[in-house]
Amino acid sequence: MKAVIAEEYGPPEVLQIADVEVPRPGPNGVLVQVHATSVNPVDWKLRKGLLRALWDFWFPVIWGTDCSGVVVEVGSAVTSFKPGDQVYGFKHGVVGRTYRGTYAENVVVPESALAMKPASLSHEQAAAVPLVALTAWQALVKQGRIKPGHRVLIHAGAGGVGSFAVQIAKAFGAYVAATASTRNQYLLRELGVDIAIDYQRERIEHKISNCDLVLDAVGKSVWPSSLRVLKPGGRLVTLVLPLPNEPSGKFRFFGTVISQTAAGYLGALGRGRRLVIVFAKPKGSELEKISALIEAGKIRPVIQKVYALDEIAEAHRVSETRHVRGKLVVRVGT
Repeated sequence: MKAVIAEEYGPPEVLQIADVEVPRPGPNGVLVQVHATSVNPVDWKLRKGLLRALWDFWFPVIWGTDCSGVVVEVGSAVTSFKPGDQVYGFKHGVVGRTYRGTYAENVVVPESALAMKPASLSHEQAAAVPLVALTAWQALVKQGRIKPGHRVLIHAGAGGVGSFAVQIAKAFGAYVAATASTRNQYLLRELGVDIAIDYQRERIEHKISNCDLVLDAVGKSVWPSSLRVLKPGGRLVTLVLPLPNEPSGKFRFFGTVISQTAAGYLGALGRGRRLVIVFAKPKGSELEKISALIEAGKIRPVIQKVYALDEIAEAHRVSETRHVRGKLVVRVGT
């Protein structure tokens, strides 16, 4: 089968198409013929070696996290899926000290990480959903404990996670403010935000205050403004944790290596507010709930562009600009 492999950390040019063996599913695995995958920031951060403080892999690797396709074969213990089912999901590609992700024509995904693809979505549309939608769901619902009437601020509301977070928050009956660049203000309004904030021209604290929940998909640069608008007892949920550049700056927080810069904000919260760090987990049961919202017409994927598999390097370059509107999808098969 064809797969995009990398023999080393480095620029997008390290991504090369090669012939590799088709993987075989274990007892709890599902072999999926991939029709589409997508590019997430974690993919190029892994490719560049930016996450080596957490994971340092042996090569070659196959990057990629999302997939949508058709079941080819199931393991002996699998009961939820059968050959021919159209499924989607995301997987953590860590296999020992290497990585086997979804930039390939076939991939083995744990049964627990998959859900049936929404019938209303094409495979390309479905591939734009799993990682970012589950990240938004777990940040808002599980960690943020969102409730009807909550005042919610979502940073980077036009991005992959942000666009789903806005829609999920509205589906839960929250009052939603979101930030985006000037050119993406129209998208925020299309997604249904109550307050659209142009971070290039406006100060967040002039537009929203007394928030129950702030979702940060940007990083520590937005933490000061987030704290200013967060009410006592509110939660700042971050997806982008600063990592140390020097070994001397390392220490452990919830088992994760973070920097002294990030730690400084932990003491600045005060007033019963909490900083919550979210790392998305692949859960098919939660993806099913997202599917229900999709089929009900309450949320939808936003796709900036669809690339062919041999254009994967260019898709990575675009993702690295950090100004993608929604998601970048990669077509793998028909």
